[in-house]
Amino acid sequence: MTTTARWLPDFMENQRLLLAWPYRGDVWRKQAGPARDALIKLIKQLPDNTPVSLVVPASISDSVPEALKSVQRIEIDYDDIWLRDTAPLWQLNSDGQLAALSFDFDGWGGVQDVIATDKIFAKRLCSRLRRPVVSSQLIAEGGAFTHNGQGDWLIGLACIKQRNPKMTEREIKSLLDKLLPGQRLHFFDGALVADETGGHIDNMALFVDANTLLYAATDSTAHPDYKTCQALKRQLDKLPAYIRTIPLPLPLPQMPACEEREEVELTSSSLKRTVELPLLCSYVNVLQTSRFVAVPQFGLSTDADALLTIREALPQRKVIAVDAREFVLGGGGLHCISHNLPEFKADEL
Repeated sequence: MTTTARWLPDFMENQRLLLAWPYRGDVWRKQAGPARDALIKLIKQLPDNTPVSLVVPASISDSVPEALKSVQRIEIDYDDIWLRDTAPLWQLNSDGQLAALSFDFDGWGGVQDVIATDKIFAKRLCSRLRRPVVSSQLIAEGGAFTHNGQGDWLIGLACIKQRNPKMTEREIKSLLDKLLPGQRLHFFDGALVADETGGHIDNMALFVDANTLLYAATDSTAHPDYKTCQALKRQLDKLPAYIRTIPLPLPLPQMPACEEREEVELTSSSLKRTVELPLLCSYVNVLQTSRFVAVPQFGLSTDADALLTIREALPQRKVIAVDAREFVLGGGGLHCISHNLPEFKADEL
């Protein structure tokens, strides 16, 4: 990685939205039927002319319905739909060419065991795009990183430390400095209690433009994440003054209804998704491009407040409300299921 590289944020212009087709019965209820319906609804809600590519394994390509016939497909195998974590970070190198950085993958510290194709997804995607990729041996996921495209990064340290127990914190930070040279790396060492990933930053704070960062907040001392949110705010106060921080309400961890856990296969290959497993509902975990921001909605009283706050903070972008309940039942949010492909036309994929 060169010091003149430009790292590409979610909100950069001229990018395609990348999504994947759910299929795992041990993650998604009823053989992923409701999750597929939620994904179709999401795609239909996107603004007109939003370029979308749907990743789907060739073996189940026939399961993609007629409703998505106009969506361009990329046939690559994967173990689950969390492309934010398994696809690479993108950069323009010193020659102005697209390149990538990927990390090793261990299934979020053992949340999933069937991960063989997810481990090589970034390499396969870059091979398909005919773009070079630097593969680091550091175990990490894309959800641990957010940046503003101008050199400022906020990194979830807790989950990276958990994934790499043989490395000291100093060694982790030193390696990231080498992988991201010339960047200003800011770290937060904390996690929300219902976060299966153990500290992904995209559930706690996320850049939505070069100068704006959304973050999770609560004033309730009874909230189980109160201390974490207070520590996060103290860390964000240390960011450069040109970065404005926008607080969003953090709901209490939600418990799924019995019917929401019906027909989830209980296997040894995945975290057991029972009614006792709480759901993390974070409004920070948005899906975005340069044109719009899709704000997750959970059927909670705080939904409207979060939507209004983001609309007021980003008046130049279309802000849409998207039901994200089905995705959080599987362990993630809108940002988690999405990724971006810079400057590719459909016939190049």
